Amino acid sequence: MKVVLTGANGGVGRIIQQLAPGQSRMELAAYSRQELNILDKQALTDCLSSLKPEYLINTAAFTHVDRAEKEPEAAFLLNAGCLEGMAEACRKTGTILIHLSTDYVFDGTKRTPYTEDDIPAPVNTYGASKRAGELIVLSYSRGIVIRTSWVYSRYSHNFLAAIPLLLRTRSEPLQVDTLQVNSPTYAPDLVNALFTLAREGISHGLFHFTNTGGGCTRYDFACHLREMINRKDPGAALAQVLPMHAEVQGGAPRPVYSVMSPAKIAALTGITIPHWKEGIENII
Repeated sequence: MKVVLTGANGGVGRIIQQLAPGQSRMELAAYSRQELNILDKQALTDCLSSLKPEYLINTAAFTHVDRAEKEPEAAFLLNAGCLEGMAEACRKTGTILIHLSTDYVFDGTKRTPYTEDDIPAPVNTYGASKRAGELIVLSYSRGIVIRTSWVYSRYSHNFLAAIPLLLRTRSEPLQVDTLQVNSPTYAPDLVNALFTLAREGISHGLFHFTNTGGGCTRYDFACHLREMINRKDPGAALAQVLPMHAEVQGGAPRPVYSVMSPAKIAALTGITIPHWKEGIENII
């Protein structure tokens, strides 16, 4: 099975490249943004026409939520506009397009996990751009959208992945948000789900994938991570973790509650999805 990967230098892209060799009969062609310009429709068409892959996994995205408010055109171009050319290129070769989206397509007003049947209502430009991209992919008869959230690994450049270093190097307490409730997702678990969809030959649909456990706040995540480091290294000098109850001023609005249920993809593929606490040990 031939698979083309875009966004190869990102956190999820790197994990895909790490785990692909362990997949039976998978031939992966991975491209960074410099190697394959996903804004160039002809470059995409030429690439797919040459390789004729069964799947294209798109992990490239404009992910800076606050910057998207100041640069909406750039956010919409990378999160939606380029997908028209990508879907068109896939259509010409019969390639199945797997595209990653986000929980930020929801407004956060629910207090029970969002399912694929819930109606999106993004509260910021980032979420709106990702929703626009979803509609383009889902309008393609061989398009798959995977919504995920708070994805982390050793390669991630986000707060969750940075917590272990912050705990070990800060002399002052680490203040962490208690307002947002979300579902942390360990990147290798997400990638294994993507590979399972490909192995099963799934060719269309909208799915949620996060780790299970009902979600948590960043504060809960940081406290559990600190506890695990203490168990592993009882003598470690770690910063204290303190709750921060106020919103960060000047940033884009965020959904307060955006936990998503991965029940649909679990039922379809039969995969067992780990609890959000299980992946943490791999980054400490």
